[in-house]
Amino acid sequence: MEIKVGDLVKPSCIGGAYPEINETWIGIVIGWDLRGDSADPVVMWNDRFPSEVEYKEQLEVINESR
Repeated sequence: MEIKVGDLVKPSCIGGAYPEINETWIGIVIGWDLRGDSADPVVMWNDRFPSEVEYKEQLEVINESR
């Protein structure tokens, strides 16, 4: 499943370890961080972490935007 702006996401366990955010958080993809030929999603987790760049591989889409 491809991640899009507006999708709800949660951290995905990779190799038995979660990324450096709370494993119970749910966030919304608010944009993309474009670097060279790749792009990583920018996620709003909460008011303390309003725009965090995350690796696509460390996110799981739990609800797709339309």
